[in-house]
Amino acid sequence: MKLKIGDNIVYGGSGVCQVEDIKDISFFHEEAQTYYVLKPLFAKQASVLYVPKDNSAQVSKIHPVMSKKEAISLIDTLPIDSGKWIEDRNERKEKFNSVISNGSREEILGLINLIVTHAKKLSKEGKHLNAQDDRALYEAKNRMNNEFAIALDIEPDNVCDLIYEKTGLEIFA
Repeated sequence: MKLKIGDNIVYGGSGVCQVEDIKDISFFHEEAQTYYVLKPLFAKQASVLYVPKDNSAQVSKIHPVMSKKEAISLIDTLPIDSGKWIEDRNERKEKFNSVISNGSREEILGLINLIVTHAKKLSKEGKHLNAQDDRALYEAKNRMNNEFAIALDIEPDNVCDLIYEKTGLEIFA
């Protein structure tokens, strides 16, 4: 994938970012390397990510933002089933974090559906998600809302309404 300044991309668990610059930087008095300077979009706090252009493991986490056609197609396939709830809290945390950081869009949407389905089950029992699962749900929704927003040229806050209008699903609410 050939990147240029101004491109919108998805970077691992950081979500949608814009390539702010591509430049040689020397950190800690080491030899200068070429870095992709990424600015996460829709972030509440200003942050910048530096991805070494020659680090294939980190560069492999960079993906193009889905197209409008891909976004509509994904919405049309909702809900996506992602299997069974993992009872072991530590195993579940590891799996959820892996999906959010490295999973495909379909896997992330399936994770959202899984957590929302579990939350509804808990609600019927008068319970709620624990903080760890709630945080995973927030991160997964945020990641997908932001990517849908860029692909569909709408604000992230409007993604939930659009999905509800097209599918009747409240998984992003």
